[in-house]
Formats: sequence, C-alpha cells, structure tokens
Amino acid sequence: MNIRKIMMLMLVFVISMSLIACGGGASEPSESGEEQEVVLKVNSAWAEGNSLLWNMDDFVQKVEEKSNGTVKIEWGGGPESIPTYQLVEALKNGIVDIAWTAHTYNVSNVPVLEAMKLTDAATMRETGGFEFVNELYNEKLNSHYISASTDGLTYNLYTKKEITSLDDFKGMTIRATPAYQPFVEALGAGVVNMDPGEAYQALERNVIQGYGWPSVGVTDFGWQEVSEYLIQPQFYTVDVAILMSDEAWSQLSESQRAAILEAGEELESEARAYYEGKINEENEFLKSEGMKEIVLDGAEAEEYLKLAYEKGWESAVKVDEENALKLQEFTGYSK
Repeated sequence: MNIRKIMMLMLVFVISMSLIACGGGASEPSESGEEQEVVLKVNSAWAEGNSLLWNMDDFVQKVEEKSNGTVKIEWGGGPESIPTYQLVEALKNGIVDIAWTAHTYNVSNVPVLEAMKLTDAATMRETGGFEFVNELYNEKLNSHYISASTDGLTYNLYTKKEITSLDDFKGMTIRATPAYQPFVEALGAGVVNMDPGEAYQALERNVIQGYGWPSVGVTDFGWQEVSEYLIQPQFYTVDVAILMSDEAWSQLSESQRAAILEAGEELESEARAYYEGKINEENEFLKSEGMKEIVLDGAEAEEYLKLAYEKGWESAVKVDEENALKLQEFTGYSK
C-alpha cells in the first residue's frame, strides 16, 4: 500500500472518530434497543438549599422516572461555581446543561423577558405563549424553556406605616428591585436598591419604611421584627425558570426530551398548589409575630393592580415593543 492510500485511510479514521465524539443530534437507542443513559448537570443562580430550589429534587426524580432511568440529573453548583449573572452566557455557550435561574437575569440577551413576571404558566401554555418564549430562547440563547418552577409565587409590599389609601405611599422610601421599581415609583414612593442583607438595619433605622419581596421568605431575614404591615393584594409572579442548553438537548432522544418537558409541566401545577398553601402559612406566621394585614379593596385595590401591570408592561414595551405586544396577546392583557 502506498503512502497516499495510508494517509487517506488515516484521514477517514480521524473524521469518523471526530463525528462519534461530537455526536450530531438526538441520541439513538443502542443495538439492544435500549436508550443510552445521559447524565446532565444542573447549575443554579442560587446556592444549594435556597427556598427557590425547593422542588429541584422533585424535578430530578420525575425526569428519571419518566425516562425509565435513562436521564439522570446531578447538582453542578450554584453561584460559587458560576456567578448568577454569568449563568446565562454559560447556558448560551453550552457550558452548562441545565440552568435553574430567573428570566429577569437573562434580559441582557432577550429584553422582553422582563415581562415574564406579568404572566402565569397555565395561561401561557393554554394560549401558545410558552412556545413563543421557547422560540425566543432557541433563537437568542441556544437553549430550551422547560418549566416555570415558581408559578404561583407572587410579590407583596410590606411597610412600617399603615396604608389606608394609595396616597399613603407618597413620601415613603421603599426597598425595591428593578422588577417592581416602576410600580413603586408610580405609587409615589422613593426607591432604594439594596442588598437584602442590608434591609434589616435600614428598616430599624428608618432609612427605608418598606420593601417589596416574594410572598414567601420575609422570615428568612427576620424583617417581621422591624416592619408592621403586610399589604394586599399580591401582584406579579416570581419568574424562576428551568432552561436547557442546545448542547444538552442534542444528546437526548425524542422520548427523553418528552420526559423532561412532561416533568417540567407537572412541576408548574404542583408549584401553584404548594405556594397557595405556603403563602397562607407565612402570612399567618407574620400575623402571629405582630404584623397586621392590610387588604386594599374596591377602587383602591383595582387602582393598585392597574398601576402594577401598566407600569410593568410599559417597561417591557419600551425595551422590546414588538415582542412585548406579542406577549401581551398570549396573556390576554388589556388596559
């Protein structure tokens, strides 16, 4: 055999081995007819044990059961391994398999995602909105939208001052995040952005007279000791999401993908039931600790929620009008 033939055979061998190593689409069953086992890592925007990860183990178990044990998910680390705001780039570049994060952390790549707090998963799945958001993730972040894992978890405002009308918010200083800052400002309050760990002392010293927070978790910081009122109604939805990179998706067979999507949808309905009970439980505890619940009703409640959603949508339309208006259609929002 001459040198040229030897070189050609070597080249074919190298190319063949490269294709085997790189994959190139969904995995196929082995010769025995069994699907290949895939092990995926999940990285989170929050540290292990955070309350926003309460149903992660449920998701892992569901995926393993529904895939007949062929898809296993292991903990890959929290912010100590990949910082919270860098997780989106790691997802986009296929460095992580699964990201347990929030839509709002991804707005630098997909600005309209800031409006996801204005949606609920049940409506989005019914109207086709879920598929629309999945397409945005496919296009902009090389990834797939699997689940809204905190569906049913809302926000509240909490204050040191008694609120009898919306005018009472004027002149107050409230700790807020960009998620609901436009709403708080529309109420006439000043806004301070500060780390949650700084809020206790700020409340104690009257630097701030209130704060916004998810409807579960106030007790994690002991804020019930330095604030007096829980304001109802609740507003928005905490937008934690489970996302999967294209790199990981391509390793799965169709049935394995279906197992993951089914697990994700089940997680949403279970989350709604969980948070309904958990929010009531926390509210009762806050009241037992001395806080009072103020329930705005009638015209005051209507104006309160109208401001919340108007300002939320205005902000989304400002950054991405075309997609924000499409998203509005899926949610059924109208002024």
